[in-house]
Amino acid sequence: MNRLYLSQPFVACYENNLDAYIPELWAQEGLAILEENMVMANLVHRDFENEIAKFGDVVNTRKPGEFRIRRKTDGTTLTQQDAIATNVPVALDQWFYSSFVIRDGEGSKSFQELTDIYLRPAMLTIARGVDRALLGRVHSYFGTPASRIGRLGALSASNAKDWVLEARERLNVNKAPMDGRRLVMAPTAETAMLKTDIFLKANERGDGGSALENATLGRILGFDTFMCQNVNCVLTGADTAEGTVTEPKPAGYTGIQESAIADIAVGEFAVVAGNDQPTYVTAVDAGVSFTLNEANKYATLDNAVVTRYKACAANASYAAGYSKGVVLKSYTAGKAPQVGQLLAFGTGSGRKTYTVIESEDAGATCTVYLDRPLEAGVNADAAAYPGPYGSMNLAFHRDALALVTRPLALPDTRMGVMAAVVPHNGIGMRVLMQYDINAGGTVVNCDILAGVAVLESALCVPVLG
Repeated sequence: MNRLYLSQPFVACYENNLDAYIPELWAQEGLAILEENMVMANLVHRDFENEIAKFGDVVNTRKPGEFRIRRKTDGTTLTQQDAIATNVPVALDQWFYSSFVIRDGEGSKSFQELTDIYLRPAMLTIARGVDRALLGRVHSYFGTPASRIGRLGALSASNAKDWVLEARERLNVNKAPMDGRRLVMAPTAETAMLKTDIFLKANERGDGGSALENATLGRILGFDTFMCQNVNCVLTGADTAEGTVTEPKPAGYTGIQESAIADIAVGEFAVVAGNDQPTYVTAVDAGVSFTLNEANKYATLDNAVVTRYKACAANASYAAGYSKGVVLKSYTAGKAPQVGQLLAFGTGSGRKTYTVIESEDAGATCTVYLDRPLEAGVNADAAAYPGPYGSMNLAFHRDALALVTRPLALPDTRMGVMAAVVPHNGIGMRVLMQYDINAGGTVVNCDILAGVAVLESALCVPVLG
């Protein structure tokens, strides 16, 4: 009979060579390593239940509700009420795994040695995948220009404090709870912010300066502040071309941008210096002008540089719901879409935007993995639009985004598979082990099944940098 193991994880380090073949130990230790290496996954709303699920299942998590104000006078009856919590359907379409082989002879090594050789790198890979899938949803919070703070590539010591305060103000206006606010930054954004007094004068924050030593910057201006290397951030190497606009445009301007930038196409991201927003082209008069998808957030000057991010193309057709690697082609050699770069398909109301969470460049083609399965089908040779330079940091309340996990089913152990599922702190990990003659050792597969859901768009403010 299949069994679902629900033991709590503990650090297990034994010298017995049989420990290499106990899946519970691998799952317990794997969860401990996974949790210590995830940043974003430990900061968002987490939902885990012990109900077995399979890839593609849709489950419900709940958007936290609130009570309404009531008053009474002497002699009146109290009116009971329930906090209204909205169900949010979440597709379990994020199946993260890592697989490796314990070769013949290696099973005599201690469990801790095998952990260092195999399990730790495997868990680091899964941790990166989970964090990148969560952080990659930053595009879901772009909204209107007023929903974002800052400018791409322009965060500095001189404006960092102001931009954090603007993000705080936006969350205050949106009535985000004060407790549970986080600010997660890319390395470049962290560097800019560390140069400001509010980050350097640790003694004035009352934390004794220890936060600087641990790369967790403490609580700054109402935010628990973190650096994460998996925040969307691309600074060089994109497939670009430049031109200039020929007229200044004020903040709030929406309409034609006069520019003779060559070959710019509808759907491509195009960023005008001074505005520096993740804007894209909705109309083109070839060799004369183009129109962007939204009004200017900031004024731009005459002869401001326009950076065009060239389209590439899908190498094959992919159906809606496809979750594996998407192969792209038709980009300048050496300039394939990168990890942390936006990637959009389609134009107009059918446009869908994703984040590249893994990229494998093979020269003429590259394979990219996205922050979620395709929401709409993509035809062969369809244009793909890589996003702009800069970092896309997040100021948010934990209830803006949810990581929902469920345990995967255990296989029939009569087929020679050793298996266990161990849950801990909102995540359930499954470990499968089976000897493979062809591989010359025991194959170990570690996996988790998850879904990512936007719970409340008003509770997250992208801070561009």
